[in-house]
Amino acid sequence: NTVNKAHPWFDAMLRAYDRSVRVCLKHKVLPILLAVGLLAASAFGATRMVMVLLPEIGGNQLSVTVVLPEETERDDGYAAADAVMDAILTVPGVETVGAMSSGSMGGMLGGLGVGASEDYSNYMFYLMLDEDGSSRTDEVCAEIEAKTADIPNAEVLVSDGGAMDLSALSSTGLQVNLYGDDLDDLLAASEDVMALLDQVEGLTEISNGQEDGDPLIHLVIDRDAAMRQGLTVAQIYQELAAELTTETTSTTVTIDQEEMDVIVVVDEEDALVLDGLMDFDFKISKTDEEDGSTYTEHHKLSEFARREDGKGVAAVSRENQSRTMSVTAVTEAGYNTTLLSREVQDLLDDYQAPDGIEVAIGGESVSVNDMMFEMVKMIALAILFIYMIMVVQFQNLISPFIVMFTIPLAFTGGLLALMITGRPLSITGMMGFLMLAGVIVNNGIVFVDYANQLWSAGMPKTEALVATGRTRMRPILMTTLTTVLSMSVMLFKDDAGSAMGKDMSLVIIAGLMYATLMTLYIVPVLYDIICRKPPQNIDVGEDDVDELLDDAAEFMQQLEQEQAAQAAAGSGAGAEDDEGDDPVGTIYLQ
Repeated sequence: NTVNKAHPWFDAMLRAYDRSVRVCLKHKVLPILLAVGLLAASAFGATRMVMVLLPEIGGNQLSVTVVLPEETERDDGYAAADAVMDAILTVPGVETVGAMSSGSMGGMLGGLGVGASEDYSNYMFYLMLDEDGSSRTDEVCAEIEAKTADIPNAEVLVSDGGAMDLSALSSTGLQVNLYGDDLDDLLAASEDVMALLDQVEGLTEISNGQEDGDPLIHLVIDRDAAMRQGLTVAQIYQELAAELTTETTSTTVTIDQEEMDVIVVVDEEDALVLDGLMDFDFKISKTDEEDGSTYTEHHKLSEFARREDGKGVAAVSRENQSRTMSVTAVTEAGYNTTLLSREVQDLLDDYQAPDGIEVAIGGESVSVNDMMFEMVKMIALAILFIYMIMVVQFQNLISPFIVMFTIPLAFTGGLLALMITGRPLSITGMMGFLMLAGVIVNNGIVFVDYANQLWSAGMPKTEALVATGRTRMRPILMTTLTTVLSMSVMLFKDDAGSAMGKDMSLVIIAGLMYATLMTLYIVPVLYDIICRKPPQNIDVGEDDVDELLDDAAEFMQQLEQEQAAQAAAGSGAGAEDDEGDDPVGTIYLQ
């Protein structure tokens, strides 16, 4: 004695779907071009998206540092700290404030035998924010700075150091690696790269790590000129080294069974100085060719050598048996390292490095790209496994291919959602794509499998596709909505835990919603294009085949009755459809 409940809204949606999907099946090119165009646009946009290893994770904590003059007395310091706390408590969004002074910390350490401190010039405040404050951290920081600006002699610094920002753990800034064997060329190339990085807006604290290198003086000896004076490079070095040495160990003596070195200190008044280096006098003994007598000539170092001032390297590193030097830069707030690395790469492509020097970008951008590549390989492997499982279940290659087409459609929705919301492509977002690949095929399997059954039971292919969409829309929507509603909690909450998975939830929600729509329209079009023969349905004595034949016959009979009624009633049939009396809209094939 059960009575079927009326569902006017859902029945109207089924009738609208019936008409729209028939239009798509009639004009197949338009929906295919639309889906492929959106897929190409999202793929093109993905190549220009901001990529990070981990998303920025704000929390519900802030820290405020207050610095007073060093001569501040205890009562004055506590009064200033109370004034700061009162000002902080008036800021909307602040729930709890805790304070600690350097003097109280010293008192605790003094109890442990470390020693107490009487410094009352430094105070630290820890703030807990409510949900409203957590969602607008920057505004809360600005309000705190404004309210504490009038406190005399107090320097107030507000930061989110208490927040759980895991992105800072993986942020190493931009790094450019140089490889080569010649240290002079490496150093010169690193300085050129530093000049290139200085042209990129958003990079600061550019360094090649060689700022602490000692100054060097290179003496380039003209061997021919030295040989004409009877000198070799070794002799020149020995004389200069002897003049640079200010002390020497002459001998060792033993006193009371203890050995001691006797050091002779040279008078430094006659020591060689840098300013007079090139005027150093070499006394060269020569023999007169006529009488064989010996005489001495004086020659300056500048006659057979030239001086070149340079700078030594602070450290020498090697990688794969090759000398290497790195130029590093810190990414300023509001800029992304991966985007800046693309600008730097364009500059490096136009840079002509010295012979034997190789230049390559490293650091954070390389780590992000490597991790993204690994995630892409995982997704590709997951898609392969999904296809192999469906081939075994469908017992053919065509049906799984149609189902697999829903995966790039789902990726289109996820990428478009990230681009529209301005979210970066992170590892958690890639995990969302990985999960999406396994979830979205469920709707496609439901649709293709039932379409195969109806078509093999004798229903025309177009009617089988329309009937499948109408009868399987309810389970498809239920599958999508259960996942979307469960992930929406993580998407809209603002706490630190939910912020970690915000990208993943956004990708899954947008991908499922978009792919569900495409499953109901694009999959029937692809099925109609690709499938030319109905699948073989072998009767092995089960009742399912007979039930499918009955369902197909019943659906066709109802369809013929509806068409006859519409032809007889003329325009009145359209009015009845608007009232929810469509007989086909109330049939659900089991």
